[in-house]
Amino acid sequence: MGKYNSHMRSFVMQKTPLKRLARAAAPATTALLASAALSLGFAGNALPPETGVWFDDTGKGAVKIEPCGARLCGRIFWLKDLVNDQGDILTDKHNPDPAQRTRTICGLPVLGQLQAMPEGGYDGGWVYDPKVGKSFSVAILLTGRDELSVTGYKGVKLLGKTFIWKRAKTELPSCAAVPVEAKADPAKKGGGETLPWAAAKPANAAPAPKPAKKPPATAPAKPPANQ
Repeated sequence: MGKYNSHMRSFVMQKTPLKRLARAAAPATTALLASAALSLGFAGNALPPETGVWFDDTGKGAVKIEPCGARLCGRIFWLKDLVNDQGDILTDKHNPDPAQRTRTICGLPVLGQLQAMPEGGYDGGWVYDPKVGKSFSVAILLTGRDELSVTGYKGVKLLGKTFIWKRAKTELPSCAAVPVEAKADPAKKGGGETLPWAAAKPANAAPAPKPAKKPPATAPAKPPANQ
């Protein structure tokens, strides 16, 4: 019996460190599983209706909202004008960080870290306004099939400012797909409106034929004088 108890004590002493190791590894395992679930995001599930391309309140730009892991983010997808009045490509010139001021407005991240709320909508994210170079907290809420309420705020949401975005019902051309030449020298139409989808003229285009010159008019011959 004493020999049996001795073996049992030895067995328990050998097993105890393994149990402690398992308990110590449990938090790391849980974090790893949570990270994997976050990376899967909306995989296998229908995308939330807040995703898609939305015109902002000015109608001069459109933001594409899409999943970023288990959250939503957005970037500028379309612009009515790709250049300013001087013909320069629009950049993030008002950014408080001088190193970021050369970023182009096209493709600029303007929404991030939006997480689903139990009561509906998304909150807890940020929105960046390149017109003033400032970031705010943001909440978005679908108020109609094609209408999105976007509220930017500092601290208290009730004191924030709400804008209405409209869903783009037709496919818009991505500003990122426009050739650099077209951005730097955009086509114009009446009123100076930029056409971001206008194709640049091919470099090897044949010149237009010149109209044929008319022969110079000749004076009518004088009749011979009477002899």
